[in-house]
Amino acid sequence: MTAIKMIAVGKKLANIYSGLSQPLCKKYGINQSCFDVLMFCANNPENNTARDICSVRGIKSGIASVAVETLIQKGYLVRTDDPSDRRIHRLVPTESAQNIISDGREMQGKFISALKRGISPEEEEIFERVNEKILENVKLFGREEA
Repeated sequence: MTAIKMIAVGKKLANIYSGLSQPLCKKYGINQSCFDVLMFCANNPENNTARDICSVRGIKSGIASVAVETLIQKGYLVRTDDPSDRRIHRLVPTESAQNIISDGREMQGKFISALKRGISPEEEEIFERVNEKILENVKLFGREEA
């Protein structure tokens, strides 16, 4: 696969995901960034700080900050102190967010199912292993360039 094809696939996947998210964003009165932050916190409770949202999910800090504040104001997220380190604030979805999260997970499941159509379990396993190696290489790439 060429570099441009790999980049194009990533952009197309992001655009498709965003398009599938839009009806939910409209239904619940939130923007794409808020939806992404909320779903990230719901699906990754071990990575639920603002820093995690930026470093793991790849959302820019200014956008993440506005999205977090919006979600808190709407009652979809609460900020709690980490019991082991009060300097760390955990972002936890509220009961009010459960319908959004449920609908979001259903949409994500359909998205993944559509992408896996026609792929055997063996091919899926190979893809997972290759993808993990690519992700490791991406992490190394940034370090080597510094």
